Amino acid sequence: MKVLVHLRYFFSKKETAVAGLLFSFNSFLFGNWVTRIPDVKDKIGLTDSELGLALLGAPIGAMIVMPISGWIIAKFQLGRATLIGTISHTIAPVFLAYAHSYWTLLLGMVYFGLTTSLMDISINAVAAATEKKLRRPVMSTCHGMWSFGAMAGSASGSLVLGLKLPLQIHLVAAVILVLIIIFLFFEFIAGYREQGESGGKILAIPNLPLLGLAIMGFCILLSEGAIADWTAIYMKETLLSNPFLVGLAYSSYSFLMALGRFSGDFIIPRIGKKRTVMWGGLISVFGLGVTLLLANQYFAIIGFGLTGIGYSCIIPVLFSSAANEPGFTPGAGIASVATIGYAGFLFGPPVIGQLSDAFGMPVALSVVVVLSLIVSVMATFITFK
Repeated sequence: MKVLVHLRYFFSKKETAVAGLLFSFNSFLFGNWVTRIPDVKDKIGLTDSELGLALLGAPIGAMIVMPISGWIIAKFQLGRATLIGTISHTIAPVFLAYAHSYWTLLLGMVYFGLTTSLMDISINAVAAATEKKLRRPVMSTCHGMWSFGAMAGSASGSLVLGLKLPLQIHLVAAVILVLIIIFLFFEFIAGYREQGESGGKILAIPNLPLLGLAIMGFCILLSEGAIADWTAIYMKETLLSNPFLVGLAYSSYSFLMALGRFSGDFIIPRIGKKRTVMWGGLISVFGLGVTLLLANQYFAIIGFGLTGIGYSCIIPVLFSSAANEPGFTPGAGIASVATIGYAGFLFGPPVIGQLSDAFGMPVALSVVVVLSLIVSVMATFITFK
């Protein structure tokens, strides 16, 4: 019941509700995009390895902007930086939908990476600033909204696949819907400000505590990127799933991750950040292990769901701890962890593609199991603020 009280508080305040919407917008578009990756691959005629290399454009773009995201936020102020990142990233799926060659897809992914990096850092800084202003944890719930958006995006994408709606119409319609809602809250978003930012470092060069968080973030976000970009292909090509089930594996993963994150701001203070990360990693090891060992489309949906529960609160814990690191602004602290962490999220898919071509998709995805175990072990040595 206390979880419901927290959620009622979160959605009753415009400041927290709009922050949550920003997270969901990002992932709703992403969820729609990942369900159409197999169609883009088939349209252009790419191998797994070629697709993986094209997806490599995203980390190239992200690595340009992410290290200076803290400076951008300080320069333009949090609200305006959030609008710049959010609007520019919202239109990214249009370029991906109209990609007609390896090179146009690569350029589209570079733009995707450039814009997602600023949006991701900005909206996490919004969540951190809101926590400090209200003196109440909301980071996990905001990430829950990201997972909810991804679930809604992948579920709607799966439905659209079954209805055989053309790729371009599908993604452009999703973009227009999100843009309309963003402009309804334009002035309110512009009003977000960082809390206690003066005197802190604004460049994302991590100290030793932040480096430990960043390495864990790298492992988890590489795993999340691999699951996001390759789940549909694993379901379609390895398990030969029914077309209506292709998007449901990632939808299950996102749905149960959302439930875990919506409960996180209540659970984390009670069991502690260290145990949250440690046990989360172990649950994900079990969930994905079941998925790969049983090789069944229905068990895959369940297994990816368990993996989502395991991962649910890990990134919120890492980012919240980074935002509280002494000597850094919240944006710079998050950026220092996210720069390394999101490198994993964006480099993961191409690495999985290369491994899949060489050894098969089940072996490639087993890397995710190993990384989840590493995070659980590291959690026993890390101090979380």
